Amino acid sequence: MRSARILAFAVLFFHAGAAYAQDDCGYVTKKDYPMATTEEDLDLFGRSISGNNAALFLKLRQEGRAKMSVAGVEVCIVEKMDADKIRIRPKGGTSAMWTPAEAVQKKGAE
Repeated sequence: MRSARILAFAVLFFHAGAAYAQDDCGYVTKKDYPMATTEEDLDLFGRSISGNNAALFLKLRQEGRAKMSVAGVEVCIVEKMDADKIRIRPKGGTSAMWTPAEAVQKKGAE
């Protein structure tokens, strides 16, 4: 039984490492683009910005569900939903956020 647990842990560990290895790294963030923990919150955050809804904008930020990007953070693209949205994580980090695709650029293209 113990060897089965060790084997299961090893498979999960190596699978997680392989998933990070497949991420598309080599990008940096641009300044002042919306970022959110879920795709739905990204849409909501974007609507709060375009609709000048300060209350919603502040609520999402205060709850830690959304923020504005900082320029120059090295990131990896984890998932591409469509041509408009991507999910990124800081290089070497584990937490990912959704952002517009134009919020990142290839490193060195500044």
